[in-house]
Amino acid sequence: MRSFTEPELRGYLKDEYLLLQGQYEDFDRRTLTIKGWVGTSAFAALAVSFGTSNKYAYIFPLMVTVLAGVFWYLEAHWKLFQQAAADRIRIIEAFFREDAEVFEKNPLPFQAFHQFSLSYGPDNPIYEYEKNVEGRPRPKRRRLYRLARQGFVCQPYLTIIVLGSVLFVSTGCS
Repeated sequence: MRSFTEPELRGYLKDEYLLLQGQYEDFDRRTLTIKGWVGTSAFAALAVSFGTSNKYAYIFPLMVTVLAGVFWYLEAHWKLFQQAAADRIRIIEAFFREDAEVFEKNPLPFQAFHQFSLSYGPDNPIYEYEKNVEGRPRPKRRRLYRLARQGFVCQPYLTIIVLGSVLFVSTGCS
């Protein structure tokens, strides 16, 4: 194993941190862009289905509802990726804070993928307090469910699903 001088280690970890932090924030920027596309498209499709007299107009709200559910799931999964990258960010931040509570006190640089695989799959804890009753490791489906319920993740999908369902029932029953 290669050893690094203190300045090398700090420099490499700083560069890795800046890259990972940029990627972390980019997840949110892209999510907002996708939400804008989905929201605009869904509301346009719902408006078209509401204003048309075509006998198959009830299909539009159903398709919009299903697609909103798919995008909601994808965004929650994307947040799961983001959370896995966040663990490496937390480890590097703890290193620069000289935080003795973190398990990995002297992280090696260039370990972003390795840390991602430890966080995304088995959800290994980083701090001792994360091993408590509510803590880690948590099954992936439980983490996904928790992320999907967060307000900034479920909106506008939940609104689209409710509106699409109401329109489907109202246009399909008439």
